[in-house]
Amino acid sequence: QTVTFTATVAPSLATGSVGFYDGKKLLGSKTLSGGVASFATSSLAAGTHSITAKYSGDASYNGSTSGVLTQTVTR
Repeated sequence: QTVTFTATVAPSLATGSVGFYDGKKLLGSKTLSGGVASFATSSLAAGTHSITAKYSGDASYNGSTSGVLTQTVTR
């Protein structure tokens, strides 16, 4: 099944992209639209995954990293 991860960056005027990571492994990145970026995947293996979102920053706003979301995938 597909799981969708969504990151919201404040303020909504921020531009750039958000990378979605499983530990240190980049799952994918998406461009912000209105301060929101969403990434969908169905490739997570069974087990526990530590998901973070990392905002790259832009000319006006510094980058940042979310807290860890623990995502458990069962068979």
